[in-house]
Amino acid sequence: MKPGRAESTLTRVKNGRERFGDRFIMPYYGSGSGLTGRSLDRPIGTITTLDRWALVRGDEMRMLSANEALAAMSFPADTKRPDNHRLTMHMAGNAVPPLAGQKIIEAVMAAA
Repeated sequence: MKPGRAESTLTRVKNGRERFGDRFIMPYYGSGSGLTGRSLDRPIGTITTLDRWALVRGDEMRMLSANEALAAMSFPADTKRPDNHRLTMHMAGNAVPPLAGQKIIEAVMAAA
């Protein structure tokens, strides 16, 4: 793990490793699954307008890339997006995931 990490981050990583092994995802800040992280087999939590989710693999920890965040939200790989990571994350955090939007529309249509 990179030197200088906050104690709270190191605690989350330790707890996540105990629960999920060497590969898991965790919110870099926040509560809920922030205490232990979550399995990579589980759907990701809310994608916010700022970098929130970190991927832990062994002794490495990094924030999700914009492409990974969009994929986690069900956006197709060829989705056009800005080259700027921060702007892309801001847009993703304000977006409705395509599959969620589809399910909402289907439910409204079925009820009509």
